[in-house]
Amino acid sequence: MWGIRLISIEKRRVQKTGSSSYIITLPKEWVDSVKLKSGDYVIIEKYGDKLVITPPRTEPLALRANIRVHAGVNPQQVLRVLLATYIAGYNLINVTFDKNIPDLAKFVSEVKSIARAKLAGIEVVEETFNTVVFKVLIDIRELPLLSAIRRLHLIVDNMMQDCLTLLKTSDLNYAHAIIQRDDEADRFHHMIVRELSLALLDVKSQHELGIANITEVLSYRIIARNLERIADHVVAIARRVLSVGGLKNCEFVCEFLERDGKLLNKAMDALYNLSRRGAEEVISESREIVHNIENALQNKIMPLQINVHEKVAITLILDSLKRIARYSNGIAEAALNIKAAKSAELDVK
Repeated sequence: MWGIRLISIEKRRVQKTGSSSYIITLPKEWVDSVKLKSGDYVIIEKYGDKLVITPPRTEPLALRANIRVHAGVNPQQVLRVLLATYIAGYNLINVTFDKNIPDLAKFVSEVKSIARAKLAGIEVVEETFNTVVFKVLIDIRELPLLSAIRRLHLIVDNMMQDCLTLLKTSDLNYAHAIIQRDDEADRFHHMIVRELSLALLDVKSQHELGIANITEVLSYRIIARNLERIADHVVAIARRVLSVGGLKNCEFVCEFLERDGKLLNKAMDALYNLSRRGAEEVISESREIVHNIENALQNKIMPLQINVHEKVAITLILDSLKRIARYSNGIAEAALNIKAAKSAELDVK
């Protein structure tokens, strides 16, 4: 599907006509493939140093994927393929289920429920006994890239604050709330990755998302992934606390969780402000936090005479906190990369 769009390249000479206009010719097969004819208008748009010629359309191009589900697979496997097509930029996804799948109606219902929980803007627009057509209704102009990243950041930050309250109060309701909110973090993460895929495929989408240089896409992908991984580790901490019914010795954990929360927010501020100095501070502080956690594990946690299950839980929680610090470090490094992609003039001071 995408191959035609990516490899169809022609070199054409620009010719002057009149005193203030220029013309170029278009290959006949290109014109035929988009159903243009002599006398039709086209849209010419300028994005930075690029000129984009687009045939006028009354509706967005519908990019359709077909998934065939055979007996012997589970709904999570179907979701992973559905997610792959969603991220790739398809906006119509036709899923056909083998009629021999046991308890087919329940299976289809479960796939639909998981898809709605994990994928933002996806809805069922057609359905039969063994087929479902999903349509992605997101308009990237309504939620630009940086706005989506800010929303994901806010979700993750709130999860970390609730986790801190969980540790201090041992109110396990906070643990359940954190686990449930992970679906929301996943939805925004997948949506951001989809937007970035569209930016790679279409310069117009790149412009609408606010991406000035295509190399920014990789850095934004790292940021979105790191935020999603931080959310996963906060969920892991909540599950550890649930497994022991609350931590009695949580002072070390609380200290490092607070530091991680501040570090994440500083990394995101460095991104929003494209601050090289802020990013460098995050990189330095993250290394210090990791070093402090390793020292605490060896010199303070291991010698503690406490319940073995709680000691294991604390050890695993501190490992998650160490990883969160490293993910914040990765966000700061990506912010530096985005700053460099946006400007060729950089000061190091």
